[in-house]
Amino acid sequence: MSNGKIVSIHSFRGGTGKSNTTANLAAQVALTGKRVGVVDTDIQSPGIHVLFGLDEDKMGKTMNDFLHGKATIKEIGFNIGENTGDEEGRAKLKGKNLWLFPSSIRGREISQILREGIDFNKLNEGLQSTISEFNLDYLFIDTHPGLNE
Repeated sequence: MSNGKIVSIHSFRGGTGKSNTTANLAAQVALTGKRVGVVDTDIQSPGIHVLFGLDEDKMGKTMNDFLHGKATIKEIGFNIGENTGDEEGRAKLKGKNLWLFPSSIRGREISQILREGIDFNKLNEGLQSTISEFNLDYLFIDTHPGLNE
């Protein structure tokens, strides 16, 4: 198992810049040559994919698919370094080892999670396997704001 570090970014309120902070920290660490992953666990209102320029059409499998047993972590990882455009700011990430593990933005899939809840053991298993399968030095987690049971 890799010795990758998990860094979780949390806020009690939405709109505080948590996703921006997570994306910028992850990008800066990737620019130093480290292998970095970013997981969007704000499953109720995901959005960090936008900050990396990933549009809905390119998204493919998501954390929602993993949590429902429809995809492996390996299938979810979207390589930002191989797929970034030439937009100002993002071009520096070209060729870097930075992966995004997005949550679905599809209303049907979000409502399914809200109805059925999240299997936190499965989520924890996914986070641990993300580090080992992608040999990550750092895994940044963009969390849902607030506290829930």
